Amino acid sequence: MPLVAHKEDGKLFMKIFIWILFGLLVTGLAFWMITIPGVPRNPLLMFLVVVVFAVPPIGAFWMLYMSVRHEKHPLPMILLAFIPYTFLWYYFERVRPGKLLRDSRTSDIQ
Repeated sequence: MPLVAHKEDGKLFMKIFIWILFGLLVTGLAFWMITIPGVPRNPLLMFLVVVVFAVPPIGAFWMLYMSVRHEKHPLPMILLAFIPYTFLWYYFERVRPGKLLRDSRTSDIQ
């Protein structure tokens, strides 16, 4: 039994580590985009700038909507929505795992 618990702890640690690494990578990319001189002339780089800076606010509004509508206690998720790209974590870890798992955490009103 302890071996199973140890494997689950390691899996949880890796998930958290990957999400933190992703957050640092996106933050570094945004910092690089802000510090380069001038506007990127390459259309691919310009698209990347738009994606990096336009997607987080849209995702935050979606996360706010979903958490207010579906969570029993939405305040922690509302506060997390203000961290850029947290909506990706919310989607992959809270919304996507499946209806059966999600129903155990959400309210009865849908």
